[in-house]
Amino acid sequence: MPKASVVIPTYNQARFIAAAVESALAQTCPDVEIIVVDDGSTDDTQAVLSDYRDTVHTIYQQNRGLAGARNTGFLASRGDYLLFLDSDDLMHPDKLAAHVALLEAEPDFGLVYSAWQQISADGTEILGEVRPHRQGQLLKELLLRQFFFFASAAVVRRECMERVGLFDESLRWNEDADMWLRLARAGHAFGYIDRPLLQYRIHPDSMTANIDPEQVQGWLAGLDKFFAAPDLPDDIRALEAEAYSVLHYETAARYYRAGQIEQGQEHLGQAISICPVLDEEWLLEWIAGTALDPRTRHPDQFIDLLFDNLSPEASSLRSLRRRARGRYHTAAAFSAYRSHNLKRARAHILPALREDPSIIRSRGF
Repeated sequence: MPKASVVIPTYNQARFIAAAVESALAQTCPDVEIIVVDDGSTDDTQAVLSDYRDTVHTIYQQNRGLAGARNTGFLASRGDYLLFLDSDDLMHPDKLAAHVALLEAEPDFGLVYSAWQQISADGTEILGEVRPHRQGQLLKELLLRQFFFFASAAVVRRECMERVGLFDESLRWNEDADMWLRLARAGHAFGYIDRPLLQYRIHPDSMTANIDPEQVQGWLAGLDKFFAAPDLPDDIRALEAEAYSVLHYETAARYYRAGQIEQGQEHLGQAISICPVLDEEWLLEWIAGTALDPRTRHPDQFIDLLFDNLSPEASSLRSLRRRARGRYHTAAAFSAYRSHNLKRARAHILPALREDPSIIRSRGF
């Protein structure tokens, strides 16, 4: 019996699938099975996969979407631990070994996720690193900070997933978040490895493309499903308004980043209407976090675009402009420092101090 299973769902990713499979084959963890589920590809995916017929279990099915492909792989797998690797992502050779070791040492962890690098579409450039530094019981973090991570970043304990059920195939845009919410609500703690053991590929269209309204409806459907549960504890149900408000803030940020100002204003207004008073520190972190995301090509311009085009309901946020810029440069400096890029870190320190001198007291510059 394999110790761990890597499930790779793919759909028309002939350009990237070989690299994903090679990263799975290169794992130092012993007893690993690799399952590729081709979800009805019409490109050369099958031809590429034919080179791996002796080392990889390939399943072909009619298109059922990402959740359906993951479920097919899960049902065919035998490992105690599962990693659902998107077919354009890459694993560090030690990823599975590190995750399995932590899961076996900490039986309360239902899953373990790692930090990750974001790379260019051609894989030649590291665009940034994401190190969330969050672990434990994370249900409130998931709801109130929209703190979600890619399926490729996590390794899930099989028995925990069997307990909460398969990926929800009715959710076309939110199946990862739905799974993490169900695991967290079931009481499973999340473990974290502070090493970038995954490379997540950023495609050009993810930086520039308009947001699909169906995608937004998918995000909202995920929250609708969660709060529709009749047996939610009172302390969790009390978070409903704030959770929807936070989701609208996150949606607004994506629209602003894509240059869709009217839609950004609409969701910003909805966020404030649902929850008029939200923690100022959270708002600053929200703006800084969006600016720091590698998908935000020009962070300072994004911040100016946001504050120059606030919705009427958000006019009170104007006073936060300089602090938001300072918070972004502070976060960028610390991110660069953690990545050992001292030149880049120094380049952000002076703008951070210029925009928000109070960070000397709060951050220790």
